[in-house]
Amino acid sequence: MKIRFLGTGAAEGIPAIGCDCPHCTRAREEGGKLVRERNAILFSLPDYELLIDCAPDIRSLINKYRITRLDGILATRSRYDHVGGIKEFEYWPGQLDFLAEDRLFEAIQREHWTELLDAVMFHIPYYPGSSLYFNGFSIIPFAARRRRPIFGISVKEGDTRVVYTSDTPTRLTNYARRVMWNCDLLIVNTPTFDKEQENHINTLEAIELKKQVGARRMVLTSINHENLPHDELEAFVREVEGVIVAYDGMTLEV
Repeated sequence: MKIRFLGTGAAEGIPAIGCDCPHCTRAREEGGKLVRERNAILFSLPDYELLIDCAPDIRSLINKYRITRLDGILATRSRYDHVGGIKEFEYWPGQLDFLAEDRLFEAIQREHWTELLDAVMFHIPYYPGSSLYFNGFSIIPFAARRRRPIFGISVKEGDTRVVYTSDTPTRLTNYARRVMWNCDLLIVNTPTFDKEQENHINTLEAIELKKQVGARRMVLTSINHENLPHDELEAFVREVEGVIVAYDGMTLEV
């Protein structure tokens, strides 16, 4: 299983517009891994290229990393920073599966859908806890939050299992924890470093979660300017076994 992190920033991206905080200032002046486009991940699976969410920056990211093949897009939530780039696919040269839970798809239709997308997309509904079987791999979605439709996924290919949590709160269901249990790789959205929030797990809480569920490795992504700059965050997690920080363009093979 090959995973490419196209964008690794949270809703604001880094540098955030109109922000002169030290983190954003460094990103403007130094560039490189300090700069983060909004979150988008590409899973290369057996004969299937699956994009997780389509951020507002998706057109430039697809061109930057020369992606010419996609088979499906899986949406984890309806907010602009997760699906704001969906209209770019009105011009995609081919057909695409669009995987979304029914309530989530209704929200996306209200907020982002167009008639032109109907000519390109096939809506394939997924249901929390039910496996979507593809020849060679399978996906099990799970609810990441209670109050609004937001989903994580467990992707299994052979004996390898990767879990992506999307926008996850600290308070997880027992079911979600069991889905993560002993996974080979746990990918967690951690916008902030140690700020306590009801709706988003932070970096320190994610590291504790890795220990609790016995994940073999962890990747931190979807990082905003309230977290540490990349080099500082990378130095911090270097002291923690099996944890790395994603950066735009990073590729992993699991």
